[in-house]
Amino acid sequence: MDHVLVINSSASGSSSVSRDLVDEVVQRIAAARPGTQFTHRDVDLDLVPHLTATTVAGVRAVAGTEAERATQTLSDTLIAELAAADAIVIGAPMYNFSIPSSLRTWFDHVLRPRVTFSYGAGGPTGLLINKRAIVVESRGGVYSEGPSKKIDFQEPYLKQLLGFIGISDVTFIRAEKIGFGPDFRELALAGARVEIAGVVDRIAHGSRPTDEVEPMSNDSRTDYDAIMQANLASVFNEHDPARRIEALGSLYHPDAQLYERDRSVQGHGPISQAVTELLDHLPAGVTFRAIRPAVGHHGAGRLQWSAVAATGAVLVTGTDVASIRNNLIQSLHVFLDQGDA
Repeated sequence: MDHVLVINSSASGSSSVSRDLVDEVVQRIAAARPGTQFTHRDVDLDLVPHLTATTVAGVRAVAGTEAERATQTLSDTLIAELAAADAIVIGAPMYNFSIPSSLRTWFDHVLRPRVTFSYGAGGPTGLLINKRAIVVESRGGVYSEGPSKKIDFQEPYLKQLLGFIGISDVTFIRAEKIGFGPDFRELALAGARVEIAGVVDRIAHGSRPTDEVEPMSNDSRTDYDAIMQANLASVFNEHDPARRIEALGSLYHPDAQLYERDRSVQGHGPISQAVTELLDHLPAGVTFRAIRPAVGHHGAGRLQWSAVAATGAVLVTGTDVASIRNNLIQSLHVFLDQGDA
């Protein structure tokens, strides 16, 4: 990825989940591939006009009027940005079960016959090939499974639009349940960030397009429960810094990041120091215990835990969400349950 086109479409401004996660994708790509060029287009702030009877010929036919020529010029500009990019990152919140109209008008200008797609004897052919897309989807509820999946007109539509112009290597990153309250929103963000880390890492290391490789082919060899239980026992329950550092070396990537509610640290030494400070603030004899076995798939693991006093009283409960690759923790987000200190 030498050149990435970044498109935001949320109307939520600074409170937007999709914008937050698109920024995460951009920052991780920039860190993993220094020198990458980014072109940014915000179709909410810089609206692409809806096509009308007075302008549509600028995209669909031969421009003749001044309005049609202006539309064709805008279409040329948007397509040139897309054609120049090796990859496209799209922030697409779900609005009324589909995508924002601002993003739809962008597609109306770049889906252009004889330029980005053509028709032949075998049907339509996309002309923008050898590109990949990362699409960040934010959703108030759950649409990836369950009864609401049948009214998801967001992801299938985006997949169809991109595929129609030749972009078939599309990765969707979903942040769901963001309308269920602050805790669910933060958990959705953390899970999406874990997924983003894995996606960018695979792309940065030159993985083949998703339709040519078994997704996370080594996932069946990742024992999420063993890794996350060992982290609880050998890192968070370990009071000896030397033994803790040794455990970190076997469980964590050297540049791993630990995210807590009020701070984040990176690297074995800072993570060990953060654990020391945590243990120093807890009563003597407190231990962290798993509430149930950890679960995980596709590089993301989750473990629910409780901090138990020597008397057996539960002081606090929470959830760890980890990004795990090659059996090493890349990042760990720690959440305290609502109402806990």
